[in-house]
Amino acid sequence: MSRHSHTGTSFLLMLAALLLPLASLGGDGAGSCNNTASGFCNEFTGSSYKAERVKRSCKGQGGAFLAGACPTEGRVGTCRVNKGRNDESLYRYYKNFPGFGVKPKGGVAAAAERQCAKLKGEWTPN
Repeated sequence: MSRHSHTGTSFLLMLAALLLPLASLGGDGAGSCNNTASGFCNEFTGSSYKAERVKRSCKGQGGAFLAGACPTEGRVGTCRVNKGRNDESLYRYYKNFPGFGVKPKGGVAAAAERQCAKLKGEWTPN
């Protein structure tokens, strides 16, 4: 397995670990989880997310909890997952995605868009 494929798989596992424990909970404006080393940030926009749960899960994944939205500086695009549902999330991708010094084939935005397709999301370039 190439380093890039491993990074993509690791990214998907991190997302699953972060999202699965949060589904079907009462919402209260959940905030975001920023993973600067990996070049992405997840905004929990669906009503099913609770801030305290997001904060704990984010910390467990090595991210930084943000009470509000993800940063805009350096962003290359957004992937909206589960649009309109109570578990909707916005994955924000940045210039250093997929992180860890990996140079993705086709560039960062292309790699982020491919990741969005794997998540069955709606891609919007910035």
